[in-house]
Amino acid sequence: MAIRIHSTQVGGAVSIMEARVPGFSGPPRHFHKDREEIFEVLEGTFRFQCGDDEFDVTPGTSVVIPRGVPHAWANIGPDVARIMFTFAPGGVDDFFVKIGQTPPEGWQELSESHDTWIIGPPMPMGAAQ
Repeated sequence: MAIRIHSTQVGGAVSIMEARVPGFSGPPRHFHKDREEIFEVLEGTFRFQCGDDEFDVTPGTSVVIPRGVPHAWANIGPDVARIMFTFAPGGVDDFFVKIGQTPPEGWQELSESHDTWIIGPPMPMGAAQ
């Protein structure tokens, strides 16, 4: 995970991160109460669940997740893939540093303190709808 633009650099307007995502992995289903999340696929193929919709996305495609909408995503290929994501407004930058330093039993509390409300397990890797 690399922070490309820290929210403190832009008065809190956005946080922009780039992630190298191992094959067949992604975060659990979650939502954000106070911010939109915008993804751009850089390498690989990702499956998204956004509300009731599920779809696959390839490089050059952007996906906008409005605040409050449950979502999940996963790299559905065997190789490492890359994705850029933007939070608007920003302010969640430190979450991505802290999650790697926190044991799994502390993830729920840490997530909620950074406007990330976990509501389900990671996505299954079956065929997209």
